Amino acid sequence: MFWKTLVLSLLCVALAEDFYEMLGVPRNADVKDIRKKFKEKALLHHPDKNTDDPEAHEKFVRINRAYEVLKDGDLRKVYDLHGEKGLDGGSSGHQYHSWSYYRDNFGIYDEDPEIITLNRADFGGAELEGVVRIGAVNCDDDYHLCSSQGVRSYPTLLSYPGKVTYTQDKTKRLLVNYMLRQVNSRAVHLTQAGLEAILAKKKHIDKPWIVLFYETQDEKDDSWPLQTKLSAIFDGLVSVGFVECYREEAFCSKMGQHTGTMFFDTGKVKSEQGTKITSLDTQEIAKEVLVFLPEMKLLDDETFKEIRKKLESHEENVSWLIQFSGDNDDDAFEIRKLPALLPSLNLGRIKCSQMKKHCDDLYIGKTPSFMLFKPGGGYEVHHGRQLAHDIAVFAREGASAPNFQILTPQKFPKVLNDGHTWFVDFYAPWCPPCMKLLPEFRKASKLVESPIKFGSIDCTLHQDLCTKFNIHSYPTTILYNQSVPHEFQGYHSAEEIVAFVTDTLNPVVVELDTEKFEKFVSKKPEGEVWVVDYFAGWCGPCRAMAPAYRKFARMMDDHLLVNVATIDCAKHPGVCNKQGINSYPSVVLYPSSGLGTRRKIKYEGQSRSAEAFRQWTYSHLPSLVEELDGAKFERVLKSSEPWIIDFYTPWCGHCHAFAPDFEDIAIALDGTINAGKLNCDNYKKACQSAGVNAYPTVYVYRGSQSHHRQNARGLELQSLVKEDIINTVPRWLPKRKHDEL
Repeated sequence: MFWKTLVLSLLCVALAEDFYEMLGVPRNADVKDIRKKFKEKALLHHPDKNTDDPEAHEKFVRINRAYEVLKDGDLRKVYDLHGEKGLDGGSSGHQYHSWSYYRDNFGIYDEDPEIITLNRADFGGAELEGVVRIGAVNCDDDYHLCSSQGVRSYPTLLSYPGKVTYTQDKTKRLLVNYMLRQVNSRAVHLTQAGLEAILAKKKHIDKPWIVLFYETQDEKDDSWPLQTKLSAIFDGLVSVGFVECYREEAFCSKMGQHTGTMFFDTGKVKSEQGTKITSLDTQEIAKEVLVFLPEMKLLDDETFKEIRKKLESHEENVSWLIQFSGDNDDDAFEIRKLPALLPSLNLGRIKCSQMKKHCDDLYIGKTPSFMLFKPGGGYEVHHGRQLAHDIAVFAREGASAPNFQILTPQKFPKVLNDGHTWFVDFYAPWCPPCMKLLPEFRKASKLVESPIKFGSIDCTLHQDLCTKFNIHSYPTTILYNQSVPHEFQGYHSAEEIVAFVTDTLNPVVVELDTEKFEKFVSKKPEGEVWVVDYFAGWCGPCRAMAPAYRKFARMMDDHLLVNVATIDCAKHPGVCNKQGINSYPSVVLYPSSGLGTRRKIKYEGQSRSAEAFRQWTYSHLPSLVEELDGAKFERVLKSSEPWIIDFYTPWCGHCHAFAPDFEDIAIALDGTINAGKLNCDNYKKACQSAGVNAYPTVYVYRGSQSHHRQNARGLELQSLVKEDIINTVPRWLPKRKHDEL
């Protein structure tokens, strides 16, 4: 008995080992660092390399589970808040690859700074029109992302925007030329005869020029990649042109240049006042040209005060992007691209050594920093790379989100006292999940229909404030509804944030207490269904499950029979004890066939997802869908009544996910068409006669004409979207006599 106890104790200690320590990464590590450390551990501890260790498999399962959790922003958030107990139903880590896979195929681009390994979270944000960026997706590591993009074989190369498949040979030269042909920007062909007209065009009149001079046709052909790259890099900022000197001898002689590259400031092309650029490397030319471009306008104290005053009063309705710089900052010529990237915003620059009080009041701890000041007085700060395109994306998104702003200790009291509903994100810039949430939080501020204000607080700058409000993990996001706090526990997506706001302000989950439980559940009539989540406020797994349970409630909101509820057993222990609840969370269904709580069915599934709760609930509801066998299917084919039939198999996950939708379809079309389902594992011949070889498949049978047997291959529905089927099927059915009357 002692040894059993000792073994159990050791197992518990192993299970409690911290995932970050297991992989040897700090808690603020990004996904790339986590992946690199996991690869090191995988190569060292893989069972293939430790055949003498009987515990090698279990050790590696733990390492793999740690990686599966920490690489996923949503699972990582749950783990940071609630530990491993909160991950019920998450990755187990038992599925892993061979040692050679981790050596040869895993994280193969992590050492290349030019290639970004993408996952579902950042895939959409990597597409910037007019600029070629290179990304890689490991389809073993992120199957759902590859599946969503239609990728079935490897390697597959796709270019965006447009999702065009690359089909040529995979040589460097062909790949580079292919991608350059996708670039929209093109250099302008300059001639002596057409120069006046080109320079007068609106898109060129106020721009400087880069001009490439070609002495021969071969020189022009060889320089096409350089010319295209420069056109893309300086699109909208500097006009790029070329002159064919082998055809325009007099023009080139007048310009004093027959080969090479020249930079001409605005309005200086005709006067031949250019600067020769000696480099032939694209990036070196770009750096040299950026030096010639002007810095953003330097603002003084009075001007900055006037800008903020006009923005606060809405006298100024265009946002200002302002760079705060220090005396010792390196020259970031890249930033000089911003005026071209942000033509609809106001831009300015402040030197903190000259306006120290303003920088201190704005809590600017390091320079250079970029802040966006918005109409209404709000502002926010850019976190991320100091690259022009990244800053421009931040500025455009921020300018389109007027209800989102930074909060400080001076501003925060109004959150609790101004009578408005505020949603506040407490974050730290070093925290990867925080940086993933921040743009989604901003996006949600634009999607929420209610008049809600959104704010963020940097807890590294305002630690005392965060500590005062018991903020000890990041991000912590709280909705203050008339000063009453509601902590957000959902996934880091704008859609989940909006759903949380909607559920909090207009709850779809019934919150029960002892009196309400007695009234609604204990005395429920036959025909009514109640699903109750028994939880405790202190229970981590309960809080982790809450977002999925709220989503489940939204899914069931239109179902007339079903009520979804919760009861806090820490506050109402009498009810929970009477119902035999001894663990949390416990989800119990009280079916329509019983009075009150006489009959109950406890959820025993492994998954705690909204979809799993929905499928389980539907399996215990009265059904209008008839279970068919081979003989009944034959009767359907001979019947004059119309039928819609779902062909499925019990092992098919998509079939289980579709089953509740098919029940809703049967309800919506009741009286119009009969609904049935056929198990193709049990009745293979019937499904073969119908030509069904994929599941689920849905056929419509319009009804036998003159009592002749219908073709078993019915009218197949290509879309399995519930609303599409409900709208489409009635149009496929023959008109009945009373319809015509």
